[in-house]
Amino acid sequence: MPVQLSDGERRLPDQGVLETVSAALLAIYGDHYGRAPKQAKTYLNDNVLVCVLQEDLLTAHEIGAVRRGDDDDVLTGRIAFQREHEARFVAAVERLTGRRVEAFLSANQTRPGVAAELFILAR
Repeated sequence: MPVQLSDGERRLPDQGVLETVSAALLAIYGDHYGRAPKQAKTYLNDNVLVCVLQEDLLTAHEIGAVRRGDDDDVLTGRIAFQREHEARFVAAVERLTGRRVEAFLSANQTRPGVAAELFILAR
């Protein structure tokens, strides 16, 4: 999907930038949890940037909690993580894309372990 530049020029998003965003978000996960998910892919459509993280997302402790049926506890912990690191997520995306983040949203699922970090970028 072409990206609208400030001077009216349109170009496709640089795949390298999207891969770098994925790596930066994985690093934030790794810093917090001591390891990062195995896979992250970032997509940009117009002013919506989303990074989907999966494969080994949950820690051993979280997997145990899910097996016991304590999914809500895991999700509560994930929400706390994302709130705690929101400024880092936003700063990384702004630095790497050169665009201001207007909104940041986060979603998690435990079965299977998947997270999505969504950013609304300034046009």
